[in-house]
Amino acid sequence: MFSLVLLAAVAQAEPAAPAAPGGVPPTQMLATIDKAGQLRLVSVTPADCDVPGLEQPFPGAGPGGPAKPERPVAKVTTVTVTTVELAAKHVAAHGTDGRPVAADKLADLLAKERPVLVARDGKKVDPFLLQLYKDDTLVLVLPPNTLPPAGAGSVGVYGVPPGVMPFPAPGPGAFPVPPVPPPAPIPEPRRKP
Repeated sequence: MFSLVLLAAVAQAEPAAPAAPGGVPPTQMLATIDKAGQLRLVSVTPADCDVPGLEQPFPGAGPGGPAKPERPVAKVTTVTVTTVELAAKHVAAHGTDGRPVAADKLADLLAKERPVLVARDGKKVDPFLLQLYKDDTLVLVLPPNTLPPAGAGSVGVYGVPPGVMPFPAPGPGAFPVPPVPPPAPIPEPRRKP
């Protein structure tokens, strides 16, 4: 009997390591649904950057060289506000427990602006990633590629620096220049008789 218990204890498999979390972490946004059924999501992303050239070494600086001149240090802070508007019927919602939220209940819950979690990739968020959030937190699953890539706020949307609007180069004749009239002739000075 003892050998059977010992054999059973040895034969038990080692417990499996917990599964690693999968998927993309959710993004925190503010959400509201208007009376027409339009969902509006807003997020604010700060992006600090250094001004190029401020940390360049001073020419000739070093032991026994001239002192580095004092100059102001500038810190540039850019805030990117991302607003997404789409019909609420294209969005699936569930709680942190994974239970789906009906469309009519979602409209009632988002009648006033409230913080939500947003799945950027169009897939349900891994429950492991939702453990730190309150039980009544809403998770919205948007269609894929609705939001710009995660982290785009620091370098601008789709790799364009903040404050720069990407426009196509103007074609010929895009900015017509009116013809310049020739200068008026200068009258000859009068001569005294």
